[in-house]
Amino acid sequence: MPLYRQVAGVLRERIEKQIYAPGSRIPTEYELCDEFGVSRISIRQALSELTHEGLLQRRQGSGTYVRSEFGLGAKTLTVLVTEDPWVAPLESAASAFNHEHPSTPLRLCIETLGRPQLRTNILAAVGRGEAPDLALVDWPWVAEFADLHFLHSLNELDEAWVRDFRGDLFEAFADESGLPLYAIQPEANVAVIWFRRDWLQEAGLAPPETWDDFITTARTLRRGDQPSVAFSGGTTGGETTTYQLLPFLWAAGARLLAGPDVGLDERAVRAVAFLTDLVRRHHVAPEETAYYAWDRPARLFAAGSVAFAMGGSYEKPLIQKLSGWDDREFAKRVGFMPVPAPSEGHPATLAGGMAFVVFRQSENPQLAFEIVKRIASPQIMRDFCAGSGRCPTRVSVVRSLDAVKDRFTHEVAGLLGSARPRHGIAEYSKVSEQFQRMIENAITGRLSPVQSVERAREIIRILVG
Repeated sequence: MPLYRQVAGVLRERIEKQIYAPGSRIPTEYELCDEFGVSRISIRQALSELTHEGLLQRRQGSGTYVRSEFGLGAKTLTVLVTEDPWVAPLESAASAFNHEHPSTPLRLCIETLGRPQLRTNILAAVGRGEAPDLALVDWPWVAEFADLHFLHSLNELDEAWVRDFRGDLFEAFADESGLPLYAIQPEANVAVIWFRRDWLQEAGLAPPETWDDFITTARTLRRGDQPSVAFSGGTTGGETTTYQLLPFLWAAGARLLAGPDVGLDERAVRAVAFLTDLVRRHHVAPEETAYYAWDRPARLFAAGSVAFAMGGSYEKPLIQKLSGWDDREFAKRVGFMPVPAPSEGHPATLAGGMAFVVFRQSENPQLAFEIVKRIASPQIMRDFCAGSGRCPTRVSVVRSLDAVKDRFTHEVAGLLGSARPRHGIAEYSKVSEQFQRMIENAITGRLSPVQSVERAREIIRILVG
């Protein structure tokens, strides 16, 4: 554990035991440096973490104090999220709750974990009996966690609120089955193909509408031996591979699952062959595609290394951060589109996003759900999505956004009308892994597209049978 986190842990314990009483000033940075024998940088990082958690507040020219509202009556909720931008809406939700309930304040202990580590850490924490109160998880995990009885049914916590929330969702997220709701999704994203709008304009080309167009355009925009297309094509990319490439099956008219049975057929073979040909026949994507990490395509696109990158609308902030483009420059240089189809097919896209869940091991599930409800409130959802370039899941919130200022969000919402969600089954993570292996086996040449689809079909049939 880093030194600053060790220091933060000691100080946190002192605050919770009221060795540092509510409203009192804690020792100075220099005094803490002497006590712990660490640098001032480590002390500042520790204090910043505790300030971030809401335990401390800094007063200019006076020092650092324990927040007075967190006395004996304060409750703590532990929260796991995938990235720092989610901290702001959580803090806004906690602030709103504390304003409404000044006699029973709460504080959030928020830990940010990278997306690849999150699922493993959650499973380990549940196994130890140390699940967080709240966690932000990828939507496909919800059915699995619910089937394992990890999660509270939110209908049990506030059925009227759940009913109203469901009635305001885009169709891709509105479950009409009548089954209990186990997660609240505040933001939506869609699988897209990013393209360099400026490169296409310079070449006098339009965005491709069919697979044949895509191949022709990708070959035209290839610069020497430099590939022009990037995507994650294997198990290294994890769930991102499925997110990016599953729409290619749909565009060809194929399905991964068809009700209780496996839907992989000759149309799936055609989709896998198309993706394989991008690498092995047309050479517009590199052989390393099979081993790309989940964010590699977006990084290559932001660096100007490729003309096309398969990804998701949620990658806009990452692309802008790496490229240095503001919104105006981004709109000038970059476009996005759903996955094109063969001539007789239909373009396709996938609706995804992260969702908040309340764990059964939580000591305060009702309180945890109060935070979730406020995160999904129109005001906090609007502020978060408008500030991060994401799309709200509530139709009413999208309608309230400015059509010009929030043009990107409105364009994403336009794709949600035809987007499909991933399969909400308990075995999804295992099925998704077989999809990733199917693509990887074909791209690397270990198996032909026909063989890779046949093998995936056999294994998935066992998994869901």
